[in-house]
Amino acid sequence: MTVRWLATMTMLAGIVCALPGLAWSNGDTFFNSKELVGHPEFVIFGNVKDDRGRYLENAVVRVYVVEHMLEFTAKTDILGRYRTPDVGRAIKELGYEVDPTLVSVAVEYPGYHIDRREYRGRRRQSNGAIEINFRMARNTMK
Repeated sequence: MTVRWLATMTMLAGIVCALPGLAWSNGDTFFNSKELVGHPEFVIFGNVKDDRGRYLENAVVRVYVVEHMLEFTAKTDILGRYRTPDVGRAIKELGYEVDPTLVSVAVEYPGYHIDRREYRGRRRQSNGAIEINFRMARNTMK
């Protein structure tokens, strides 16, 4: 065996072993659909941090579907992560299609306001999982 072949095989073994860790992250099933079986139609997930980079627990994330007057909520966990119910499936079960231009997402946390909203992926995506991360800043009294 050559040294190059051994190095290549070691690298491939490391990649194969790392892949399951990326999907499950220490057994965490955070991204699995808990309410419905199957692939998510339109789920929003992400995290909420303050302006110093600390995760905010129990922040309320609200998803508004304007045209159909629907509202979905989710709370952040201890690591500031949230995941909404399957908004797309609920909209489709009512006989409508998902229009991402009519969906707005906001976060509420006592004493804070939204400082920055960061979309990851396609901004006007109408299906699948959409990541939106928030940075919150303290309200200032004047």
